[in-house]
Parts: sequence; structure tokens; C-alpha cells
Amino acid sequence: MKEITLAISTAFQDGGDATRAIEIAKALKKYRPNDMTLRIIFISHGSRFEQTVMDLGFEIYRAEPKLQGIGLYHDLGMTATNLVSSEELASEMIRGEIAAYGEIKPDMVMHGFWPIASLARRMMKKEIPGICFAPLPLVPNFFKTISDVPEQLRMFSIFPKPLRIWLFRRIPDFIKNRVPILRQNNIRRAAYDLGWKGKKLVNVFDLLEADLMIVNDLSDYYDRNKFPANVKFTGSLFSIPDDNASIGPEIMEVFDPKIKKPKIFCSFSSSGSEEMLKEVIEVFAFGPGQDWNAVILSPHFPVEKARKLLGERRGVHITDKFVPALKINAMADVTISHGGQGTLQTSLYSGVPIVGVAAQQEQFINLSNMESRGAGIRIPRAWWNAKNIQRSVLRILSDARYRESAMLLRKCIRSSDGAKNAAVAIWETMRYLAGLPRPAGSQ
Repeated sequence: MKEITLAISTAFQDGGDATRAIEIAKALKKYRPNDMTLRIIFISHGSRFEQTVMDLGFEIYRAEPKLQGIGLYHDLGMTATNLVSSEELASEMIRGEIAAYGEIKPDMVMHGFWPIASLARRMMKKEIPGICFAPLPLVPNFFKTISDVPEQLRMFSIFPKPLRIWLFRRIPDFIKNRVPILRQNNIRRAAYDLGWKGKKLVNVFDLLEADLMIVNDLSDYYDRNKFPANVKFTGSLFSIPDDNASIGPEIMEVFDPKIKKPKIFCSFSSSGSEEMLKEVIEVFAFGPGQDWNAVILSPHFPVEKARKLLGERRGVHITDKFVPALKINAMADVTISHGGQGTLQTSLYSGVPIVGVAAQQEQFINLSNMESRGAGIRIPRAWWNAKNIQRSVLRILSDARYRESAMLLRKCIRSSDGAKNAAVAIWETMRYLAGLPRPAGSQ
């Protein structure tokens, strides 16, 4: 019986990365081969998900520095071009991970979009094998497959989509690989200051390098033949709650199926900003939005402040409490959201079209892929305001093709088991690295 200790380290303040890590851990436990045992330890610098992890029977290692666990903006000071706000904080995080691995002595480290973990495992005296799970195939040839040019590259945004893609693809790779949104300068400099001796760290592709990269997205969005063998597209992966999860009476009152008004679900998780959510709230305060019912999740905008902004308005429920998002999505006509992968996949699982804005670079790609399939509308961040949001919602409500396209993606999502596929790919890699043969009957 081969014993494996797996350390899972990710941006545990981020709802998307945290929930994906938890779903993969559950699947690894469920699909464990009979000739292997697995100990899973989550590395945490502070997170509201710690109790969930412990309730599931996994271990927590609380690493330094200890943060409040509120969100990426609050804890890490995330900006448009840097996941971590300062070189000093990045250094503290890397040192804390190195110390954690030194004590835990894992056989393998699994991380999400968290360069801190990938660097730390490779900076140990003996490098620890690594697995990265990501919403996108974050490897050097990624730019050859994207459906649109990230809006953070503003010089391209003035051109029509076909022209900007044509222009972008003619830029030499050595230039594209050095655009600011990829560089993560604070993290790179921190690694060098701490004695990094590996290959040159150019950008996020180098920072996330791993023995296996799991892509938690639909393979239909990409030409898999353009990626190396260690990149595995395993399908959608998000938290599916217990069917017995109840919907509160306040929500049922505004989303009652007997009510014939349009129903809008507004969901902004840990990566959405107060400014973005403020525009969403205002959608329901004027014009046709006054005749729409809505459930608005307000994790970053004080609920009382949001209600004051909206004024006396029946048919809109605002909350900062946990809700069973999958069930609520299924009751909605449109979802308004940032482009977080989990949020998008949850909406499309129910065949509900989306109006979205990207708070981060990967969210831009998520939304662009969704929009390219006709399942919703991406609004550029610079144009994210109540009037444009309202126009986009009206467009979706009046054109049945958006719902039809969302239902096609629903079929794709439901036909694959992303958690199981990820677990199988990871177990295969762990068996290989442990020198064990493939199980009988495997392909």
C-alpha cells in the first residue's frame, strides 16, 4: 500500500479557487485506487473556507503570514496586474509556504492560480512534484488559442474584434509573453530575492509550471492538439450543493414561478468590486429595471447601504448570506455576474444566459468563450454601468437565441464529470511519479 501526502495550496481567499480545490479533494478521496492511501492537507493563510475543509475530514495547516481571509483585494491587495500588492508580502508568502512544506513533507503539491505554491515547492532542497488546476490552459502557447484579446491591452480595444485578433496574433511571442498582465512582477522579484535558482521567470506561465496542468473548463473551447501532453482538459468543475438545500422565503417571494416578471440573479463573488456591484444595484432603480425582480448577492457592498441606494423597491432581495446558487440560477431568466469560472458554469449548468464583466484577466477569457458561443454578453469594464447592463439584459430577454445557446452549453457541461475526470488524471500522475503500474483495466 503506497501512502501519499498531498498538500493543497491556493488563493484560499478566492471563492472560485477554494471551491474548485475542495471539489477536487473530495473526488480524489472518492476515486482513490485500492493500492494507495491519501492524506490531504490544505495550506491556509486565513480563509472562510477552513471550516468547510475540516467538516469534510481534511486537515488544515495554518501557514505564515496569517491574513484575515476576507478576499483577494483585502488580503493580498490585488491589482489589475499583480495578484500580490507588494514584493514584501509576496516574499512573506513564499517563505511561509516553504516552511509549511518543510514541516508537512508532502509527496506532491497541488495548487490553483497561486504562483506562491509553485515557486515554493520548486525552491525546496529537493523539488516537490506539482499539479496545477486552472480555469485556462496557462502554458506558453495559450495566446494562439484565445477567442479575443484581453481588454487590459487597451491599445487593441479600439479595433473591431476580427482586426484586433489578427493584429495580436502577429505580435512576436517574446513580446506577448512580457505584457504587464502576465508578468506578476512582485512575485517574480520576491522569488529572485529569496534565491531562486531555476530557469528564468518571465511570466505567469513560468510561475505556474507543473508536472500536470488540469484545466477545469470545456475542452470544446480549445483545440487540444495545440497543447502539450501534460495539459488535461477535464471539464467543468464547481460546487453542486445538496439537493435538500433550502431557498429562503425572501428569495421565493421574488422568484416565485407564478410571477411573470423577468427574474434576474446577480452574483459577484470575492473578485467583484464594490463599484461593479453598485452599478448592478442601480439597474433596478430606473426604466425597465423597475419592473424586474431580482436576487442580488452583495458580499462587498454593505446590505443596508445597497438597500438605501436602491430605495423603496419591492421585488428585489439583497443579501450577503450564503444561498444555494445553483437552485436560484435555475429559477432566473438572466444572470448578471463577473466572469468567474464557477459562477459562469453554475449559470450555464441551468441553461441561463449571462451578462458579465471581467474583474480579472482570466475572467475576460471565460466571458469571451461564453459570448463566442452566443450564450451571453460581455460588457467591457470601462463600459460597465447601469444603462449598459440594462440594455444587455433587455437584449437577452428579447432574443430567444441566447437561451437556446445557453441550453447547448448546458448539455456540454452536464455530459461530463469534471470532478471525476480531474481526480482520475491526478491519480494517474501520482501513480506514475510513485513508480506504480497502471491499475488493471485502465487505458
